Amino acid sequence: MVALLGENGAGKSTLMNVLYGLVAPDTGRIVVRGEDHTAGWSTRRAIASGIGMIHQHFALVGDYSVLDNVILPVAGRAGFLLDRAAHAARVQRIAAENGIGVPLQAPVESLAVGQRQQVEILKMLYQGARVLVLDEPTSVLTPQQAAALLEMLRGFRARGHAVVLITHKIHDALGVADRVMVLRRGRHVATFRAGEVSPAELARAMIAQDVPPPRMPSLPGAASATVLELENPEGLSLRVRAGEIVGIAGVAGNGQRELAEGILGTLPCAGTLRINGRDVTRESVADRRAAGLAFIPEDRHHSAMVADLAVWQNLLLGRAGEARFSRHGVLAGGSIRAYAGEQFAAFDVRAPSPEVPMRTLSGGNQQKVVLGREISRKPALIVACEPTRGLDFAATAYVRGQLVENAERGCAVLVISSDLEELMEMSHRVAVMFRGRIVGELASGEYDPQRFGLLMSNFSPGLAQTA
Repeated sequence: MVALLGENGAGKSTLMNVLYGLVAPDTGRIVVRGEDHTAGWSTRRAIASGIGMIHQHFALVGDYSVLDNVILPVAGRAGFLLDRAAHAARVQRIAAENGIGVPLQAPVESLAVGQRQQVEILKMLYQGARVLVLDEPTSVLTPQQAAALLEMLRGFRARGHAVVLITHKIHDALGVADRVMVLRRGRHVATFRAGEVSPAELARAMIAQDVPPPRMPSLPGAASATVLELENPEGLSLRVRAGEIVGIAGVAGNGQRELAEGILGTLPCAGTLRINGRDVTRESVADRRAAGLAFIPEDRHHSAMVADLAVWQNLLLGRAGEARFSRHGVLAGGSIRAYAGEQFAAFDVRAPSPEVPMRTLSGGNQQKVVLGREISRKPALIVACEPTRGLDFAATAYVRGQLVENAERGCAVLVISSDLEELMEMSHRVAVMFRGRIVGELASGEYDPQRFGLLMSNFSPGLAQTA
């Protein structure tokens, strides 16, 4: 089993898409079991050669059954002669051999995320895959589901097959792979035996520099004021104090987005919402921002920036009416240029100038612009949704560091993330959401991935809810 590591944009997925026939190679060769397949290589030939790829975004038909999704790629060739009973028996046998327990007659749309991933794997195995390529497979799973997946891959390897694991999780790579291959800027820079390399050495190979370890601000005193207070009769009560970082965990789709938008004011908020003691339940987004709220949305491209506007214009979004930037309704060019320069310096934005379109910046620099625009207002509360999604190793460390620094100056920080490891590294406590409710909470000294996994699947014996 080989783990493929590298920053975003290092070429991991592109390399595997070449192997799977989705991208034509410019140079080099594709050799499978000693035979050169470079000429005319395609996805069909990759599958026929026993290569199967499971992407981050599943390609399943929601209202079809598991069985129909698995046999769909081959069913068309059989037409009216399809023997469903024979196909079902073969699918059941393959599932049992690989420890896959999804119900074959259930509609895919009724399955949890982890089960849908198993359907994708089963589909590849049914087509004869002897080499499995998985792209960030544990990013959407609970700790228990991730452990079960990695155990399944070990069994697949033990039967003489091969696995390529594309991941940004160094501990996953070290825990399951025989070799770890590192890419940087489209080039292979190193390969390590998994038992002979440390996480720090892998991180250094990925970005060609040392990355400071994550840190958490000191716990605020008991007398610290409550900045965010959400009182909801339906099991979604929440408090965040000044200087505190609180994480929200949960499998995607359990109400995290609705919680964030309820605090922002773009969705109705059941119950009572207070910011700095002020009841803002029925107030507008602008009023909530005036009360001290800063918001970093989950999808920066859709909700936090305008790609074709200049960087300086994006820095002004929502702020153009402030006295510093406007004189009698006319934008003050000198003040805006000075502000843009300050932002570039303070948040390490790397771009030729503030005049270039926002779309020309890397994902990390786009996020720095969004982060800088929000943080430079000196808010009392930051709500950050998936703040490091899609960012490379260095940009992730930078964004986390900024959130920690703001907590240290007394800001209350609420981080909503699907990356449990991220939440455990930077939060004083983490609450878990399941179907729109907070079902439990652990403090930093109690963190245990297995206990989180039980909460995320709403099976939590011995863990009392603490709202």
